Amino acid sequence: MAFLEVKSLNAGYGRFHILFDVDFTVNMGEILVVVGPNGSGKSTTLKAIFGISTVYSGQIIFDGEDITKLPAHIKAKIGLAYLPQTSNVFTELNVEENLRMAGYTLPPEDVEDRMQEVLEIFEFLKAKLKDKARTLSGGQRQLLGMAMMLMRKPDLLMFDEPTAGLSPKAARDVIDKIIWLRDELGKAVILVEQNAKLGLEVGDNALLLVSGRISFKGTARELLENKDLGKLYLGLAK
Repeated sequence: MAFLEVKSLNAGYGRFHILFDVDFTVNMGEILVVVGPNGSGKSTTLKAIFGISTVYSGQIIFDGEDITKLPAHIKAKIGLAYLPQTSNVFTELNVEENLRMAGYTLPPEDVEDRMQEVLEIFEFLKAKLKDKARTLSGGQRQLLGMAMMLMRKPDLLMFDEPTAGLSPKAARDVIDKIIWLRDELGKAVILVEQNAKLGLEVGDNALLLVSGRISFKGTARELLENKDLGKLYLGLAK
């Protein structure tokens, strides 16, 4: 059984139906890359799984349990984490305060130990604990957001266009850390990535969404090498 199973998912916002019969699975130690044109439903997919968009029908099975109707704060407690593209850190708080805020689901006595564990993973933050988050670069903010995710000890990590607006070097740093989370910690990852080539190069499996429907499901390599789909939907010139 897959760690995450999404079955016949129909979702959107109120009356605005965005996703139509979306099916996929994600295993532990795997990156699923979700790509597609703007407005294709990529972000809505993550929000539906996390409980912040409307699910009309279908099922979301997480570690063998049906979590379709659970609210987001409960999903956060049981091992799901979602990093939105923007507003993913508290800019007026310092780095340490951001990490402590992110540990709200943990017993108070565990927060300190968990923060030290996270700082060993994101070592550059040790020198910036008293710096306001707004003083960090775009890439550093994304990494802080990732560190905040890890405070809650999640098993499924969902990233919504984490490299958007970043320099090539900063984008590479963020992607390399996502790869590390898969390879070293064995996390299950769903990566929505506007830079399709970058995402498909590091992903294991891929989902191509077009107008809220699946147009391709298979390995990331297969989609990367599909000249017709790449040219038509992803801007991948061959």
